[in-house]
Amino acid sequence: MNFPQMNAPDIKLPESVQQATQNIGTTITDARANVANTFTEFSGQAAAGAGASAQYLQSNTIVAKFGFLVLVIIGFLFLMNLGVIILGYFFNPSDNPYIIKGLTTGQTANTFKQDPNLGKTSKLIKLSNNERTGMEFTWSVWIFINELGTDPNKYQFIFNKGDLNFGANNITTINNGPGLYIAPNTGNKTSIRVIMDTTNTSGNDYLDIDTIPIRKWVNIIMRLENTILDVYINGTISGRLNLPAVPKQNYNDINVCQGGGFNGSLSDLRYFAHALNIIEINNIVYWGPNLNTSEDGIKSGKQGGFNYLSSLWYSEKL
Repeated sequence: MNFPQMNAPDIKLPESVQQATQNIGTTITDARANVANTFTEFSGQAAAGAGASAQYLQSNTIVAKFGFLVLVIIGFLFLMNLGVIILGYFFNPSDNPYIIKGLTTGQTANTFKQDPNLGKTSKLIKLSNNERTGMEFTWSVWIFINELGTDPNKYQFIFNKGDLNFGANNITTINNGPGLYIAPNTGNKTSIRVIMDTTNTSGNDYLDIDTIPIRKWVNIIMRLENTILDVYINGTISGRLNLPAVPKQNYNDINVCQGGGFNGSLSDLRYFAHALNIIEINNIVYWGPNLNTSEDGIKSGKQGGFNYLSSLWYSEKL
């Protein structure tokens, strides 16, 4: 059976629908164009920025290299100074060294060289230099006198920084910077003599301190500030000497208990490169003498007979 061929009907959309479809297409096309333009502008700006940075770096190459070089030099100097400080801490001599640390007998003679080439066998002290108030230093020592000397004309040698050219009275004659001696036995008092040489040779460079007890530990501190020498006995100032001229420092050795020494014991001979204040002085007295055997001497067999028991005797003015 043959059916007749039928043609599809020609459907014509309303004009309003056609207009809406056209508007939607136009909107999509415009949106795509806007997005494309946005990416194009961003890429252009990025390219311009990269070019500007490269141009800036190229135009400032010398300045940048110079700044980097300065930073490297500063860092190197900082590390070098830090290394010098660390090495100095371990290898340079202390500003406040112990000459004798611990207990030794008054007859144990020692000489401590001031030669840095001798290494640990020397005990160097730094001379006072360019201090705000002028020359200043402090010496501290503990002594225990068993008996006074039997010769009424001779001093007993505790220590000095100087020479060993003894005079008839057993005091060294050339250099005492300072020197500490026990006065001869006169039968009515016990005294010590502190000598500090100056550039003036008039001889007014010593100070005698009386009423030093025997068979008790006594701390003696010699404190120099400019031309004023103060002597403290057990933390109490017991004498002051206004030196007639500038104190004379020397490079001689430190001599301890030479020339026969003295009948007793010595503990903690120490040097300070500055003038101690009263708090530091009282702190030394508070802790008392060190009764442990020194590497430079022999411990006294009479330690058990010492009268030092941290009593009130050393807090009272002598």
